[in-house]
Amino acid sequence: MSLPPSITENEFFAKLSHLKNIVMNHSSHAIYLESEGAMRWLTGKRHQVIDIHPSSQTTISAIISFDKNSYLLNFYSDPWEQNRLNDFLKNPMFQSNGVKSIQDTMDHLQLTNSIINPRMKEYREIEREIVSPLIEKNQYKKLEFLVTNSREALLEVAHKVNSGMDGWTLRSLVYESYHKRHLELNQVILALDGMSSYQHPMVEDDSVVKEGSIIKIVTGSRFFDMFHSATQLVKIDNRVTNEENYLYHALQEMAIEYAKKFIPNTSEELLYASLIPIATTIEEKYNISNFKESAHIHHAGGPLSPLGNRDFVITQNGTRKIFPYTQFSINPVDSILHLKCELQGVVIPDDSPMILDEFTHTDDNNEYMTMQYKGKDLRLPTIIVNNKELMK
Repeated sequence: MSLPPSITENEFFAKLSHLKNIVMNHSSHAIYLESEGAMRWLTGKRHQVIDIHPSSQTTISAIISFDKNSYLLNFYSDPWEQNRLNDFLKNPMFQSNGVKSIQDTMDHLQLTNSIINPRMKEYREIEREIVSPLIEKNQYKKLEFLVTNSREALLEVAHKVNSGMDGWTLRSLVYESYHKRHLELNQVILALDGMSSYQHPMVEDDSVVKEGSIIKIVTGSRFFDMFHSATQLVKIDNRVTNEENYLYHALQEMAIEYAKKFIPNTSEELLYASLIPIATTIEEKYNISNFKESAHIHHAGGPLSPLGNRDFVITQNGTRKIFPYTQFSINPVDSILHLKCELQGVVIPDDSPMILDEFTHTDDNNEYMTMQYKGKDLRLPTIIVNNKELMK
């Protein structure tokens, strides 16, 4: 798959139109954007020098003002970023079609209550409302490029894992595999020997890969303003057992049923409350004692956006809503073998969500499992074996 552009002119102006509607709906005429995620969303450029959290303030910010027929973009930067700002503003999309780009230093920045800004209590939700929905076809191309290449990278790493390998070596393989595909990593979690029950293990000097174990490789990857949250389970130098397969299928079905609850304007509270009934139904269907405990072994997932791997993690009494055309990721864990499956989807109005197919790069059906979803085959992550001969 060819490398899609970080932003197109059509995408840029679609985003400005979307931004204008939201700003006007909040009875304002202008908004201040300062986070790395929001600025990547707007410009298609990386602005952070170090790898900060995407919702944190970065070195270039902007005030976007609107009237009936025009936009005004005022870009601000720290003095030492002025040369880079000058260069990226030479892009024709920042110079045409009524968009006026002005640069200044942050010392001159004046924020008033007439501008939507981070001092306002509702600012973070407005920011999320702006950057979350997928509104233009190039965004979908970027997302497809990211998720398929991310999964390809995970499978490549999985087949290079060997017994005795330590966590630092494995982590290096992950970074190498992602970086050669032009993908950034903001999270790498490795559950190696003795760590199966750890939901977020930290690699230590003495953590190793051992024969017969199932290890977890968990990544949060980024391609410009797109994020992919992914997990790959790898059985080391042994075939996957019937029990492991059975539990994983139950867990995958639980994930699919939970994903169906991600519909526009659903609250956190309702999503959280749906977990126990879904897990209970799966426990009874598969006759697996204590499976319903899996509902809350790990967190309840949540929406993704340019602001990070999780805009927020769904909580029991949360009031935040799920926006149309926003992404989400869920990753339930079973309470018996502590297997984990992770799905990423897009919320679709008036329908069940779209679950992303991450396996368009491969025709090896040993590397994924197939389930029926919305009347069609859907390829999903499964437990694979590092040794391909044992997968046959």
